[in-house]
Amino acid sequence: MSKIIDYLAKLELSDMEARSYLKLLETGPITVSEFARLMNIRRTTAYLYTDPLVSKGLVIKIVKGSKKLIAPTPPENIEGLIEQKLNTAQSLKETFPKILEEIKNEYQIFQDNTNVEIKFYKGIYHARNIYLEALKADEFRSYMKIDKREPLFPSNASVFSEAFKENNKLKIWEIIYDPESSAVPSKESRSHIGRYFYKYMPKGKKLSSEDILIYDGKVAVINFRGGKTSIVLQSKDLYNNFKEIFELLWDVLPEPPNPDL
Repeated sequence: MSKIIDYLAKLELSDMEARSYLKLLETGPITVSEFARLMNIRRTTAYLYTDPLVSKGLVIKIVKGSKKLIAPTPPENIEGLIEQKLNTAQSLKETFPKILEEIKNEYQIFQDNTNVEIKFYKGIYHARNIYLEALKADEFRSYMKIDKREPLFPSNASVFSEAFKENNKLKIWEIIYDPESSAVPSKESRSHIGRYFYKYMPKGKKLSSEDILIYDGKVAVINFRGGKTSIVLQSKDLYNNFKEIFELLWDVLPEPPNPDL
């Protein structure tokens, strides 16, 4: 039952609304008083759960003889709630550009956040935006774990390839760590001779975070799997120190074997 209730919760049914609907599926047509007794709640309270179900199309009111009953509609009607959410989402997406323009025109948006030293983000959407921001810098260094099973973007290779095309000053250095894989950067990345460089972290050594980006006076720690959390630290001293450590490690690491041979 818990899986069903969790699913119905995503369709904006409260826990009691979901339980009420499932109970009515078992009982069939029933008076509100009988329903209240079964749910161990007051009759007046029962309407707080049955009336929203009526508005959602999952419960109907019927009259049988002298009795007023409530009855569940078939569970196939749940699909109607899904269609409503899809239509709402599509409408929100279509009207967003206009609403965004109105917000910018009507409100003086606070912009002065450049001195914020630490920013926390959650969700893969923000992780992608951090990467896209880093790719606009002239220099981009990173510790990276390559996992073709769970890429950050639908096509990581195309994102990097487009970045090189749009930013002709961009240079990337990557130290790749994944002791259980011989993953090689994409040919699209390696094709940018003189602008893309990579080496491998020694086996048995890896960082606790999936990706660490060093760019444009910032250090970003990205975990887009699991908890999907990201932290961006903006500090000139921190950036310079991370850059120096990166370059020190880079100098002692061997050149990678040619994957095309």
